[in-house]
Amino acid sequence: MKRCKTILIFFLLALTWSALFWLTGKKTPWQIFAGKESDAAYVISLGDMAGRNYDRMGFDSGKVLYVKSDGGWLVGTANGELIHFDEKGEELWSHSVGTGLIRGIAVSRDEKVVYAGEKSPEGTMYAMDVKNGDVLWTFRGDSLIGYEADIQSEPTAIDISTDAAGHVYAVFYRFTLDEKGQRTYLSRIISFDETGKERWRYPAKENMDAWVNCGAVSESSGRFAFATANYDKAKTDGLTYNENLYVLDSHTGTLLHAEKIPPVETFGTTTIRNGLSYSEDGKYLAVMASDGRGFLRDEDGRPIWERSISRVMEIGGSYYFAAGRDALFSGDKVLFGTINTFNRENWQLPAPVIHPSGNSLYGFDRDGRYLFRYTAPAEIEAIGVAGDVAALAIGRNVRNHDYKAHGAAVISLSDGTLLNEYHTKGPLQTLAISSDGRYVAGIEVPAVTAEGDLLGAYRLHIWDREK
Repeated sequence: MKRCKTILIFFLLALTWSALFWLTGKKTPWQIFAGKESDAAYVISLGDMAGRNYDRMGFDSGKVLYVKSDGGWLVGTANGELIHFDEKGEELWSHSVGTGLIRGIAVSRDEKVVYAGEKSPEGTMYAMDVKNGDVLWTFRGDSLIGYEADIQSEPTAIDISTDAAGHVYAVFYRFTLDEKGQRTYLSRIISFDETGKERWRYPAKENMDAWVNCGAVSESSGRFAFATANYDKAKTDGLTYNENLYVLDSHTGTLLHAEKIPPVETFGTTTIRNGLSYSEDGKYLAVMASDGRGFLRDEDGRPIWERSISRVMEIGGSYYFAAGRDALFSGDKVLFGTINTFNRENWQLPAPVIHPSGNSLYGFDRDGRYLFRYTAPAEIEAIGVAGDVAALAIGRNVRNHDYKAHGAAVISLSDGTLLNEYHTKGPLQTLAISSDGRYVAGIEVPAVTAEGDLLGAYRLHIWDREK
């Protein structure tokens, strides 16, 4: 009898271990046995990730997109995986697309194909079936802008856009070193049809000696716009591609408009890192510069109005500003986002104050009239819009180290009122919101504080706003 009890105990222990392995081996919700560390309805581990220095820039997390056709989520991870989850975080399929971080991700307008670009020596962009993860076609970024193994200069599709005709537009870039050993950038735009056949590339015969992070397509007007993030005036003046805003014919890749936007007096040049978006009707282009200016342009990129959202402050002979980053639309509203406070000369240097315009989302109508402002307790890392609500990923406040600020916020775009607030241990670096506004999914990353404490883990949180 004693021997039978012993065998039964070991059998139950093995069964428990098997259940735990099954839960953690598949990317399924583990909150049921790991204890509640989040107020999310579902929490899913995305694998291992080393904790990042809390005060340093550059927290890559991957990407997440909502798929309306099946109510699920597409997640590109920092570990080179593309995973399709259902609305509750159950894994539908996963595919290891390479060894690199997935930086760009987009779905076709009919939601049948997902496009993902990895940062790797090959810099491959994958076209995959949304239903099962099968690879439909691939394109190697190193064939477009090269690869330098000696300095580990890896190409990546940093931004991917699609249109209703099935066309794909990808922004590839990588860094390089000039003759003085200083870092510079190379970029190029390429467009494909839905089968992977190349339509055009810009420039046709060379790389741009410019840093390009973002692009936007207007299918109604046949335009593709992109902006440059060149930040060093001493280098920018000598570049061939030194304009700030470019607009191409989306059918042919022909340049239609290029413009240098005059810099703010205390800045040497105008820099646009991420803030670029066409309105749904394709008639307007929103642009956000790092110096805190928001612009509304027409479909060809020509000025309509601009607003100074974050003005530079001088303290003790140094200049500080709340960096502008996001520009997007919600119906007839134009939205501009600012992030943390930075020193103009060196973004890594600490700032003695928090800029009063920082970490905020501003709303304007299309005539430029101010509507509202919502200020978050830390940096707004990403913005998702669904109807008249917006979901915000709240990351780090590197100025006051408010470790309780991390999480997600959902606000009304009518007046900026906070509707929902959710918390995570580590910074929330990106998110998406379902088209009906009910669900929000965000990616948390681990961070190491100045005191040596590890906050959070690499995981996906899914919140149900009706619970």
